[in-house]
Amino acid sequence: MSERDDTQDKEASGEDLRQYPRASLLLKVEYDKTSDFLADTTENISAGGIFIATEGHFEQGQTIRFAVSFPGLLDPIPMHGLVKWSRPAQGDNPAGIGVEFEDGPDSLQGPLGQLLKDLSEANPDQERQPIDFRILLVEDNVVVRDMFRYAIQKLCMRSKQKLHVEVMEADNGQVAWKQLQEQSFHMVIVDLYMPIMDGGQLIQQLRADERLCKLPVMVVSSGGREGRRLAVHSGADVYLDKPIKLKDMMETIETLLLIGHTPKSSDS
Repeated sequence: MSERDDTQDKEASGEDLRQYPRASLLLKVEYDKTSDFLADTTENISAGGIFIATEGHFEQGQTIRFAVSFPGLLDPIPMHGLVKWSRPAQGDNPAGIGVEFEDGPDSLQGPLGQLLKDLSEANPDQERQPIDFRILLVEDNVVVRDMFRYAIQKLCMRSKQKLHVEVMEADNGQVAWKQLQEQSFHMVIVDLYMPIMDGGQLIQQLRADERLCKLPVMVVSSGGREGRRLAVHSGADVYLDKPIKLKDMMETIETLLLIGHTPKSSDS
């Protein structure tokens, strides 16, 4: 293998950005001055840069400006950097880009620097007050509901912090809407394709309701590109291809709670 080929392989795998400790975080990405990119997310972040899972087209060396957040837990943090490499989708690994922060790790300031500091200093064994987190899972397939519930509860059982996640369930949007009127939740996880009232209709009703309009909504579906477009246009915060990213999402919630971020419920 030539030196040039070896360099390209390292760039495609992200090795050139791995000299700094990385934290695995699934965060929402919003770009400046574009409406074409749909519901991109991060996979990891470090003092050197960030990986963004995206099907958008970016040129190597291109400067991009964006913000990362986790609805209900982490307010938007503005960032900018250079696209160092890109990769196509490979098996379970999504297509995406590696972005190097233009200012360099020594000049990180503000919310980004604080987030990285909090992540590096996090102590999972630290004594803390119990944290309650309530999720409404809206899915018509009982097998999928069981799988989601089991994955969430298993993750919390392994958690080293006192994280109590309660999962309420609904098999269509109409049932979910009634539950949302009667109870308080920190997040809604919803499928798009359901009978009676589908996920898109439920999200639109949520966004039109003064009390519920800011409630974080994660769509977990197998609708592909069209499903992603429908979810975002309906008002979803994040779109995840069913079900491979659910574990990453729950681990991100755990990490953000661990470093002191307080969940906001639908009645707050």
